Amino acid sequence: MTDTQPPSRPPFKLQGPAAIKHLNVRKEGPEDEKVLAVDVKLVFSKVDRRLCAYFDDALEGFLWRGDTDALIVRNDFLNPVAYFNEVTGATVKIGMREFCGCDVKKFSIQPADGGVITLTCSVSLYPSSSDVSDLARLVQDEERVEIEGPPDLFAASAAEATDGDEALGGES
Repeated sequence: MTDTQPPSRPPFKLQGPAAIKHLNVRKEGPEDEKVLAVDVKLVFSKVDRRLCAYFDDALEGFLWRGDTDALIVRNDFLNPVAYFNEVTGATVKIGMREFCGCDVKKFSIQPADGGVITLTCSVSLYPSSSDVSDLARLVQDEERVEIEGPPDLFAASAAEATDGDEALGGES
């Protein structure tokens, strides 16, 4: 009997120019330990369609014709495809500022000819008060943004466990 594991999702990694559409500054946490938090809505245009595999293995094939860059789905009434995936513990760089422990969520994918997508997402980050004013100046501008999800800690543990099981099985 063979163990069939679901295919592993590629790690989330995205970089390029992004328009900063809005900023929502808030405080979160317990009443006596509130921390400054900011939600930033980012719009990346001309993202390679291969990022679709992060959300769904079949999405790229559903939207484009094979290896061509021609869209299969052409419907002016079709809204962008929304995903509720969440990347927690991500590192986000906006310009020269780097933020760790961020949550990336509320993904929206809009396909386009040329094999590209427009990806919209929301990033929750925890900046200093001086970072907030710098971020506010960037609203409605485009800035270089890099988002990288944390490494899959379970993949390494599973591989080590499998190696250990094989070693024990060979001693009988």
